[in-house]
Amino acid sequence: MTRLYNYSSPWKLVLIFILFIGIKSTGQAQVKSKAVPFTYLPNLAADQYNQRIQQKTLPDASGNFALLNKKSETAYEVGYYTSELKPLWQTTITLAPAEEIEAFNRNEQNIWVLTHQKSANGTTQSLYGHVLDVKTGKKNEPKKLLELPGKSRRIGTVASADGTKLVTYGYLYQQDQLKAITATVYDRNLTKIQDQTYSFRDLVGIQSASVRVDNAGNQYVALITNNATKLSVRRYNNTDTKVNGQDIQVGGVFEGKNIYILEAQFTIQPDSIVYAAVMCADEKTGEYHSLKVVKFDFKQNDLLYAPEFRFTPQYLAEVNKLLQTGTAPLKKLEDISLSDLIISKEHDVLVIAEKKYNENPKQPYIAKEMLLFAYDDNLKPTWYSVINKDQTAPSSVGFAGISYKKQLFGQDLQLLTLERLKGKTVLLNRTINLKTGISNTPQFLNIQLDTNEEVIYLKEFTAWLNPKTILTVLKPAKKASPFQLTRLTFK
Repeated sequence: MTRLYNYSSPWKLVLIFILFIGIKSTGQAQVKSKAVPFTYLPNLAADQYNQRIQQKTLPDASGNFALLNKKSETAYEVGYYTSELKPLWQTTITLAPAEEIEAFNRNEQNIWVLTHQKSANGTTQSLYGHVLDVKTGKKNEPKKLLELPGKSRRIGTVASADGTKLVTYGYLYQQDQLKAITATVYDRNLTKIQDQTYSFRDLVGIQSASVRVDNAGNQYVALITNNATKLSVRRYNNTDTKVNGQDIQVGGVFEGKNIYILEAQFTIQPDSIVYAAVMCADEKTGEYHSLKVVKFDFKQNDLLYAPEFRFTPQYLAEVNKLLQTGTAPLKKLEDISLSDLIISKEHDVLVIAEKKYNENPKQPYIAKEMLLFAYDDNLKPTWYSVINKDQTAPSSVGFAGISYKKQLFGQDLQLLTLERLKGKTVLLNRTINLKTGISNTPQFLNIQLDTNEEVIYLKEFTAWLNPKTILTVLKPAKKASPFQLTRLTFK
């Protein structure tokens, strides 16, 4: 069953605090900091456009946290720390030639690292699982989880939100057309639960297929089909062969224009609900056309389609009014990509699209404004807004040095950014309520950073212990140690 809601004027424009006059307009947060020396070795071989491991600090419910850090060209260290930054244990994972880190995750019992290795002659690729006991750091012998031909597409992996389920998978093609995905589901100990095959022989025009898994082990395959005009989501379980699928046409011909799916983001919830946010574009002009949001409820066998948000000239005019003073007005939306699809426990929805670009590999990476779109639990639009920021990172760092980190606490979303304001480089923390769009004055975390260096903040190590405590890795000014593992506590 599909429910389509239409509202004449559903959206409310919300003004999020804008830094028109620089640092003085922010709240000077009272911050207590604790830091210990930290050794950082950049991975120069990493893909700057697609950072494989975006989160290298993993807090748990006890207040402790696991941390993954490169120690040499052939070794990584997994450490487990208290909230006081004291190491409880540290374990080294040594890499073989042509082996690299693929994934990093944890659950209540284990911390595990996946590594990807190519054979010396390139004929095979293998995925290994390294399981560490969270209490002791004791490491089991690596398990070979999957092996595929070297010429095949790279092995895929996805973990559940609580780290208790893992799916490894490979793609099967026939005459360059995706026909199926073969997968294996594992438990928290990386012990095999079941092999699966997801067949797509009844689908046409598949543009992309991605796998998700929930905490119970149910798998979801999200597809863009019908030549980038349709969304398809299929649900598989480990108890029978039943496949539950839902589809919706979101592209096609509208008002004489051919509209196609430019990109989509999917997220699954513990209650068998899948959300999708879709950015659509005009096939003829390439211009952004609209944002569409869909809720696939497999528990109720229900599908809900939110009202389309059109990127009209009127919307562009409103965005220009919210830009910082002195910013050249936008003539059209450019370099916008979906960056987050956030769902609260009450099923309020926030879609974030961010402007990020790089002119060429030798030029700096740049991130600008963030576009926010909010919906209630019935996908009724509630508010939209713009966050202004101006970020630049050297080409050696890539996208890892721009953008933001986020954490949701109840209805309050915290966004941490490193920005340049009035000639100073600062860390800013914003809090935005998903239900109302109300935001506080951005808090300037009063940390003196060593701006003489290109790299001063390692975003992938940033994580929240609680709403008032952030872990991160910084390069402070006037410190003997180049980097510091830092705990920031603020009021």
